Amino acid sequence: MTAFRSDEFNDDKLDFRILRDGGVWLYWRTQYLEEDAGWLRSTGYNVIEFECAEWDSVDKMHDSLSTLQTFPSYYGRNLDALNECMCDDLEIPEEGGLCLALKHYDAFSKGPGAPMNSKQGTAEIVLNILARASRCQMLIGRRLITLVQSDDPKVRFDRLDSVGAAWNCREWFNRDRGQ
Repeated sequence: MTAFRSDEFNDDKLDFRILRDGGVWLYWRTQYLEEDAGWLRSTGYNVIEFECAEWDSVDKMHDSLSTLQTFPSYYGRNLDALNECMCDDLEIPEEGGLCLALKHYDAFSKGPGAPMNSKQGTAEIVLNILARASRCQMLIGRRLITLVQSDDPKVRFDRLDSVGAAWNCREWFNRDRGQ
């Protein structure tokens, strides 16, 4: 089973472009994230939204993500366990796929998920896990997409499973993000 049939290889399809580019797209304008999440819903994706400004600790992030209905009861609430659950335990519909929409992610990435001692922060590690999970899921014909909204138009996450998170096509240029 493939994630896309040969007749679905089409750069005009939003999900194809996102997955082609690593599975994680950034958004500055909430409106664009909502429009793209709406398109994904209309094509059969289950879209689950997370309000990341409420993640005032790494524990709150784990609490929120563990609400994904397929996480096992013994979820270890650490990054290794998150990585394992996202690749091994996540149920993704065969038709359409699963989209995780992370709103106000910059609040988490600058707060409890921020880098310490110039190392990769928890927020970037979480996105790295989600990018890797997207690739793992595609190997078994499933589509996992992550949409990340940031109020900081300069935010960057360049080390995601060897692929940087790309800005969505409507905010690709700095001028489109008010810079």
